[in-house]
Amino acid sequence: MKKYLIRINGMTCTGCEQHIDSALTNIGAKNIETSFRRGESVFELPNDINVKQAEQAIIQAKYIPENVEEISSTRNVVLDHKDGYDLLIIGSGGATFSAAIKSIEYGAKVGMIERGTVGGTCVNNGCVPSKTLLRVGEINHLAKANPFTGIQTSAGEVDLAS
Repeated sequence: MKKYLIRINGMTCTGCEQHIDSALTNIGAKNIETSFRRGESVFELPNDINVKQAEQAIIQAKYIPENVEEISSTRNVVLDHKDGYDLLIIGSGGATFSAAIKSIEYGAKVGMIERGTVGGTCVNNGCVPSKTLLRVGEINHLAKANPFTGIQTSAGEVDLAS
């Protein structure tokens, strides 16, 4: 396996990240980490797959690959900033993401260190998932109890087990 970093022009959101990840997965890439904010994707390719195929997959997904670089598989791309950092955040809970995003908007170079799961309890199994479930429940309820005449909505039963 060889590890590559490709700068990608044209990404604007997490949906773009998913398009790139899907395109690279389809050609056999592994361990894909795509960031629209950094404008890059890091991934590994089996030795029988040429990096030109990855570039072509990105083009077919309607993005522009630039500056392909083969990197060491032990290189930590996130913390490899040649000029240092303006802000180094220890931990990765919900508030730290806000701090990182706002700092980046002001042009800061930000690094984040996490010993466990990135995002912490709130993001992964606390506040964010529970609020998502509450919103989905509300949408389902509104679809069942639509107060507007002339607009047909429907909602099935909730499968709590899944």
